[in-house]
Amino acid sequence: MHAVRHIPLALASLTATAPAFASDAGGGAGMWIWISVIAILMAALAIVVAIEARRRTETLKQLRDEARTEAERFRKTIEGTNAVAWEFDPTNNLCSYVSPQAELLLGFPLNAWTQPGFWRENIHPEDRSFVIEFFRAQTELGYDHELEYRMLHADGQTVFVRDMRTVHRKPDGSIDRISSLLINLSVHKATEAALEDSEARFRSTFEQAAVGIAMCSLAGRYSRVNRRFTEISGYSEADLLQMGFRELVHADDAQRFDAQLMPLAGSDREVITLEMRIRRRDGSLVWVAMTVSVVRALSRDPSQYMVVIEDISGRKQTEAVLRESEARMRTIISSLDEGIVMRNAAGDVEVCNEAVAKIYGMTLAEFYRFRLDSGQIEFVFADGSQRAAETLPPMLALAGDEPVADMIAFRNQDGEIRTLWTKSTPLHREDDPRPYAVVTTVTDMTQRLQGEAELRLAASVFENSVEAIVVAGADRNIVRVNPAFSTVTGFEVRDVIGHSLPDVTGSRHETGFFEGVWRSIERDGFWQGEVWNTRKNGKAFPAWLSISSVRDHDGLISNYVAVFSDITERKANEARIAYLAHHDPLTGLPNRALMQDRLSQSLARAHRERTMVGLLFLDLDRFKMINDSLGHHAGDRLLQQVAERVRTCVRDSDTICRQGGDEFIIVLNDMPNTRAPARVAEKILGSLAEPFDVDTHRIGTSFSIGIAVYPNDGRDPESLMKNADTAMYHAKESGRNTFRFFTEAMNANALERLQLENALRQAVERNELTLYYQPQVSLKDGMVVGAEALLRWQHPQRGFISPARFIPIAEESGLIVPIGRWVLREACRQARAWEKQGLPPIMMAVNMSALQFRRDNVVAMVREVLEETGHEPDRVELELTESLLMENAGEVLSTIQQLKGLGVRLSIDDFGTGYSSLSYLKRFAVDRLKIDQSFVRDVPIDSDDAAIVRAIIQLGEALKLDVIAEGAETIAQVEFLRREGCSEAQGYYWCPPVPPGVFQSMLHRGIITPEADRAMLSIG
Repeated sequence: MHAVRHIPLALASLTATAPAFASDAGGGAGMWIWISVIAILMAALAIVVAIEARRRTETLKQLRDEARTEAERFRKTIEGTNAVAWEFDPTNNLCSYVSPQAELLLGFPLNAWTQPGFWRENIHPEDRSFVIEFFRAQTELGYDHELEYRMLHADGQTVFVRDMRTVHRKPDGSIDRISSLLINLSVHKATEAALEDSEARFRSTFEQAAVGIAMCSLAGRYSRVNRRFTEISGYSEADLLQMGFRELVHADDAQRFDAQLMPLAGSDREVITLEMRIRRRDGSLVWVAMTVSVVRALSRDPSQYMVVIEDISGRKQTEAVLRESEARMRTIISSLDEGIVMRNAAGDVEVCNEAVAKIYGMTLAEFYRFRLDSGQIEFVFADGSQRAAETLPPMLALAGDEPVADMIAFRNQDGEIRTLWTKSTPLHREDDPRPYAVVTTVTDMTQRLQGEAELRLAASVFENSVEAIVVAGADRNIVRVNPAFSTVTGFEVRDVIGHSLPDVTGSRHETGFFEGVWRSIERDGFWQGEVWNTRKNGKAFPAWLSISSVRDHDGLISNYVAVFSDITERKANEARIAYLAHHDPLTGLPNRALMQDRLSQSLARAHRERTMVGLLFLDLDRFKMINDSLGHHAGDRLLQQVAERVRTCVRDSDTICRQGGDEFIIVLNDMPNTRAPARVAEKILGSLAEPFDVDTHRIGTSFSIGIAVYPNDGRDPESLMKNADTAMYHAKESGRNTFRFFTEAMNANALERLQLENALRQAVERNELTLYYQPQVSLKDGMVVGAEALLRWQHPQRGFISPARFIPIAEESGLIVPIGRWVLREACRQARAWEKQGLPPIMMAVNMSALQFRRDNVVAMVREVLEETGHEPDRVELELTESLLMENAGEVLSTIQQLKGLGVRLSIDDFGTGYSSLSYLKRFAVDRLKIDQSFVRDVPIDSDDAAIVRAIIQLGEALKLDVIAEGAETIAQVEFLRREGCSEAQGYYWCPPVPPGVFQSMLHRGIITPEADRAMLSIG
């Protein structure tokens, strides 16, 4: 077989020597003789090679028979293998012929091969793009080619094939058809004849190609070149076969060429294409388009390179001219402020400048990818509705084949609408009436339109402004005024045109005033301030004036614009606001802020002049009860009348301040001695002795007054006010309607109250509080029927602390809320514990603070305590004061109804000391009245107290309410209560409040006798 492959070389050698022999033989006869000799030698050589390779016993005749039957054997070989022959038209890729073996190769019927795209679709997906591109490139080059790749069988299996393609040309040189041989590589040895035929056709194509083609070793040495290659390079074939293809490459292109060629053989890449310069034999340069393809052996290993070159020097020259022209055009386009864009007929951007990209808010690269129909930009109509892309000028110009100009708008990424003026012109080629592109010029009109709108707005503002506007020239003479100017000043336009600007904007000021104004405007470009002007009727009015300078492009002042408004009403309002900011709107007295300012001034003056200042802190007694019972309107009227009376008691140089609510402060200046504030206090108390007539009521009230004197009681406003306040509280504790001077002892008492409050907070946490119980006794049989839980405090250092001392502190500090919660829980727990021990159930009475009732969620708290302790609600009695029921009656009624819904009982504590309203007794549905001990104390000797107690008992009987008296201490009091029909009582007659253990022993006995229990208490 190797000998057979060398037969062409032997024949070539013999053919080369034939002319010499022919010349020696003489003439044509000799030539024919030598031809015959050569034929005999060729046949002999073929026989020798065949004998050496196969069987040395075969004869030359057998070789000739094989040659004659070569075509027949090729056909039979193809039909006897899996090889498939097929032909197709490269212009439409439709198969015109396919051999029957196609069904065996891929398992599809023959008619499937004639379907468009059949071959492409059945290439293995991993090979498809490479195979298609390879054959496309090779077909374009116009010579035969082959490739091994994978295809897909109908059953999904992979078939490895070798695809060998032949390009058939017409007489005019164009491609007629392409024939392909698909060989199943499992029987590839049977296709050697087809390969030899393919090689022959390749040689024909190789030599006849219109482009330069060369075959090179992997080392880069030429092994074969065609005629066109020698023409382009200028070297002969012999010269080239002694060279490497890198020797032709221009030095400036060598590095780029090597960079692409080096990885070619060692990768899956099959071809590289580049444009480069080569140096011809005569030293001239020529531009070529070079394609280097890897030719692979059957093993898929690279065996050699095929180099194809095409002379593109003419094209390069044309491209250079075009580039220069295009560069000039792009320079012109890019330098324009107007946006320019050219789109092809498909709508893609071909050319654009920076200006149009900037108008659309894009980079140049982004705009090149921008299509009008992409939805990337929302185009809108003037009303904000969306505008379709096909209605835009470029699209209309392409569709209508005529220029279109229109205003368009789009919404940018910030939501702002930009308005553009566009003009689109279609472009045509000479041989095609249809436009191939459209050029659009784009001008951003947004700022211009906004400027025009602003000018219209400014003109409208100028004409319709309620403020006077005056425009003056650079000489400060008036050139224009608006209608508001005439309205404000009364001057007509003709009265002021040509006059100086200060004459009509600040006519009541001296010349020197405006000199300073002009200096400020020259320096800052602006001045504003308050001026006094004069109307046409001669009346002066205050105005707020603003003057601005307007400069031209050179920075020189071209105009002045003055704007002013009449601020007469504003000045009056400011005065009113200033008054209200420093005075109490109800009484018209100075408020706390003004008082503190005046007090600071008084102290500073007293310090300089070594005089005294008196500070009186006044609190209206029982004002809250008046306000709650008669209403806030009556309370306000009372405060106004009290303020008027107090004004008559002080000098004009003194200051009366309403601190807030029912508190007043008086600052007395230049006190001659410390008795002077006392005389003023006595005068004030005397002025309040006469009742006040408020609507239909006559109301009596009084002041509790605290006095502090500078410098003895404090040297700063804060100290004086604190000490006067302390003295006022001592006046209240002294019975009200009096005054007290501040003393250090008061300060000590205040400090002690603070310490006691802090100790009380800790007492709750340290469990220092406890409950004592005072029995409530039936006056019929002496049985213990109930108990009142009373709070006691045993301090570890201070000892027993009276409730009269710490209860008011708990009320003021708000501690009464958590303490009251604890008292109710502990009382219910104790009562339930006694019941569990088998003791008779009793009514447990617990006092409810007004503060706790208002601040705490009483209903939820009572419900929680009852659920937690398990005590029956109908054996719990909450004692409420009359004053609590009078405050916010609506809210209180709602809360009481919810408490009644829980089942607890309600009683009115200290009944008779307040308003004792019968309507309230009916509305609140209380269960028991508790007669205050102040009435019970003197019933044996005071007929009035006796009548009051009798009336309360009878009222309870009439309203079917239980009545209990507290503070029963003597047998005479008890007998009176029993005689008048009072059912229950409590007091020291039986026993004082006692600890739980003592009270428990009383419950064991059931009946309580004063002598026995007093003896038991003394023993305990």
